[in-house]
Amino acid sequence: MITLENLEVKLKGFHLKNINLEVRDGEYYILLGPSGVGKTVVIETIAGLHKQRSGKIVIDGKDVSYSPPEMRQIAFVPQDVSLFPHLTVLENILFGMKIRKINQKVYKPLLDDLIEVLQIDHRLAVFPLTLSGGEKQRVALARALITKPKILLLDEPMSALDPPIRRQLQKVLKEIYIHFGVTILQVTHDQEEAFILGDIISVMMDGAVVQTGKRNRVYFFPETKKIALFTGMENLFGGEIIGLDEKQKQIALNHNGVTFKASYDRTIPKPPLFFGFRAEEVMIIKNDRPIPEDIADENLIVAILKKVIEKGSSHTMEFEEATRHLPIIAEVPNYVYRKLKYTIGQEMKVFIRGKNICLMEN
Repeated sequence: MITLENLEVKLKGFHLKNINLEVRDGEYYILLGPSGVGKTVVIETIAGLHKQRSGKIVIDGKDVSYSPPEMRQIAFVPQDVSLFPHLTVLENILFGMKIRKINQKVYKPLLDDLIEVLQIDHRLAVFPLTLSGGEKQRVALARALITKPKILLLDEPMSALDPPIRRQLQKVLKEIYIHFGVTILQVTHDQEEAFILGDIISVMMDGAVVQTGKRNRVYFFPETKKIALFTGMENLFGGEIIGLDEKQKQIALNHNGVTFKASYDRTIPKPPLFFGFRAEEVMIIKNDRPIPEDIADENLIVAILKKVIEKGSSHTMEFEEATRHLPIIAEVPNYVYRKLKYTIGQEMKVFIRGKNICLMEN
C-alpha cells in the first residue's frame, strides 16, 4: 500500500501541496490529469527522486519519506524508458540482477515468465536502437518486474505510441497486472486509457487532487465543471433549480427554458450549479417508433438532427431541441446508425434517464 499524507513538493517554478492518496495492495491506480499539473512529480517523489518539503510517504506501513530509492521496493518506468543503448535486450532486463549479483537460478523462472507474457523472446539478442516504441516499453517493463517490486510506477507509458501499438500495450499491462499480482500506479493524461486500465482514478488539476473514485464514478459523475470538460462530457449546462424532492432524491433543473429531472445521491452543489450527461447515455427514438413503456416523459425531448460525424466505431450525432435550440450530442454505435437510417433535418425524440444526469460545481 502507498499512502501520501499532505505531501508538499516544491521545485523550481512548480509547487505541489496537500497531496493525499491511498493506493491499496493489488489495485491498478491511475493518476489522471492534463499536462503540467504535477502528476509526474508525484510519482517521482514516491520513487525517491525528489525530496518533499513536508508530509509523509508511507509504503506497507513504513515511513519511507527520506529513504533512498533502492530501499522503497518500488520499480519506476519513466516516460523515456531509459534503456542502455550498449546492452542487448536481455542484458538490459538483467542489469539490476547483475548489479546485485543475484544467482541466475533465483530469477530464471520469473525471467522466462516475463519473456512469455511480454512476447519479447525473439528480441533478446538485439540492441535497443533496433526496437520499436512498443518493444522498448515491454523491455522496460520486464527490467522493472524482474526485481519483484511491491509497486510498479508508470509515467505515461503509452504517450509516444501509435494507437494500434497503444492498444496492444494496454492489453499487455492488464495481463501483467493480473498475472503477476503487482500493484500499479500509473500517470496518464489520456482519459480513455485511464478508464480502460484503472480500478481507481484520481484526477489532478492545478497541482492538487480534485476527485478520487472508481473509474465509472469519475467518468459518469465528475464533481466539477472543469473535471467534466477534461473527461469529455459533451452535454454540459448551467442549471437553475425549479423543483426539489428530498425524500425521493429528485431535482428539477431549468436551462434556457428546457426542463430536466435528475436523481442525486450526494449533497447538491452550491450555486452556480451545472449538470451534464455523456453522449453515449442519450437514447434516440424516431418519430415512427413507439415510446418504450419504461421511459418517463420528463426528459423526453423533441429535437432536430443537425449534424453527423462519422468515427471508426461510432457516430456522433448533434441535435438541437426543437423550440429552444438547446444543443444535445449523442454517440451511437455504427450498427445502430446504419440500422435506423437517420437523416439530417429529421425530427425525432431524445431521452436521458434522470439517474444518468450528473450535478456538479462550477
